[in-house]
Amino acid sequence: MSPALISAVLRLLVTPLTISSVIVTPNYNNDAQIISQTTKVQESQSTEEGVFQQLNLTQEQTDKIVAIRQQHQQQIIQSLENLRDAQEELNQMIIATNTDNQLRQKHGEVLQLRKDLAELQFNTILKIREVLTPEQLQQWSKLMQQRRESLKNR
Repeated sequence: MSPALISAVLRLLVTPLTISSVIVTPNYNNDAQIISQTTKVQESQSTEEGVFQQLNLTQEQTDKIVAIRQQHQQQIIQSLENLRDAQEELNQMIIATNTDNQLRQKHGEVLQLRKDLAELQFNTILKIREVLTPEQLQQWSKLMQQRRESLKNR
């Protein structure tokens, strides 16, 4: 399998796994926070690509994972856009003269959109899991645990 193909497949895998790192922390118009989130996503993507390269995917596995990712990609993108729009609206409402009830309602909407996006991401991961061999799944689990510990120690 060519390095370019591996890289393309890995980028497709990374998006659903890293989107949540961008949206977990609300953005209240803080440029430093945006820069920090972007850097974290870039580092996460690089690490994630390394993780999947270490699994030695076959061409068939690569093809299946690409198909799974493409199947869910549009839904994830739309969900992410809806979430970003709602979060931005909430950010604007916070600095405006909206009532607490209006803010709570919008916050509830943002939380629901986050939940919906997480569900889409989770379903994608479940389908990808089905493609991996038990050995690859075990290795993936170990590598992801190492990644989580590495991020925790920063």
